[in-house]
Amino acid sequence: MMGLVILILIIVGLVALILSYTKQDSIKQIESQLEENSITMMQELYKVKKKIRVLEEEMMIGDRDKFKG
Repeated sequence: MMGLVILILIIVGLVALILSYTKQDSIKQIESQLEENSITMMQELYKVKKKIRVLEEEMMIGDRDKFKG
């Protein structure tokens, strides 16, 4: 009886060990996806800021032309 309990505990321990490794892999995947999304968002934000800067410059040039004429 005692041998059966020890065997069951060893099996449960091995299963828990295997599950912990697969869990770490999924966490690494999530971290990788989050990092990729973060980089993409930063790139898109940079593009939007650049476009806004160009539009602001065009508006300033347009305003300056109005006051000249």
